[in-house]
Amino acid sequence: MDSLSLCEKDAKILHELDKFQQKYAARFQTRTRNLEKQALQYLYGKFLERGRGSMTSYARNVQGTNNQRVQHFISDSPWDEDPVIEQIQADVTNLIGDKTNGSIHIDESGFKKDGKDSVGVKRQYYGRLGKIENCQMGVFLSYACGNRRTLIDERLYLPEDWAKDPIRRKKCGVPEDVFFKSKGQLGLEMILAAQKRGVPFGWIGMDCFYGGQPWLLDEIDIMGMTYISDVPSDTQVWLEKPKIEIPKKKGIRGPVPKLKKLVSGEPYLIKVQDLAEQLDPSRYTRVFLRETERKELWSKLACLRFSGAGQIAWS
Repeated sequence: MDSLSLCEKDAKILHELDKFQQKYAARFQTRTRNLEKQALQYLYGKFLERGRGSMTSYARNVQGTNNQRVQHFISDSPWDEDPVIEQIQADVTNLIGDKTNGSIHIDESGFKKDGKDSVGVKRQYYGRLGKIENCQMGVFLSYACGNRRTLIDERLYLPEDWAKDPIRRKKCGVPEDVFFKSKGQLGLEMILAAQKRGVPFGWIGMDCFYGGQPWLLDEIDIMGMTYISDVPSDTQVWLEKPKIEIPKKKGIRGPVPKLKKLVSGEPYLIKVQDLAEQLDPSRYTRVFLRETERKELWSKLACLRFSGAGQIAWS
């Protein structure tokens, strides 16, 4: 395929893209169509645009296509992204996979949008701006090993009001088998899929939005996986594991108790923020985290064991 006004550097990039595309070519085939060519044209357009662009600008830089063809490839073509994700994860595993030092991370990101017709768009919290905005939200899975990191999976978040609106679903072509899932559920789904595909990792990382969901941490723990998670500063913990029990039923009326409760006389919970402030300064160690666009990022860390409230009920 010839491209318009290519400099020598562009030609080298497209040559490397051609080689890279070969292992993905079969991933864009369906029973009736082969979309390998359209996939390569889309890649060309992305790389030649040098920044954010549109289907029109992508097509303008690549001969043999137009904006409708490129748009159709992304929006309406029947190819399945799962084989593409599977190939990406296989490549990442071969390049930087490490079952001890490798880690996977769940996080979300927003995409600012105008209007109401993009799938899942609504006014919701947009982290990059730190405020409520009209946007789409996606949940992403990344892989990291040392200073190397890349994205390996994604899920578009479909808000509950969108999931229950048959008119908008039909208009935007939301598949019938897509239903509402919380961001935590989408994150867990990707973790399990990566594990099933054999992606090697020693631990799972997440910020306090996900770390503040005990059910998610419990599920990860039950499956024998290690996680490192931020938690909200008002999370309550015990410094020693308390005694809990299912209380005996009092009287003959009412349901039989099923939830475990704290045994009378056990110590009270303490907020992690209060715990951090009460620790002796000597317990902290200054640790280098990573390079940023501006400078090195360091943090003060202290390690200690505690028990979380989890699913325990108390009065």
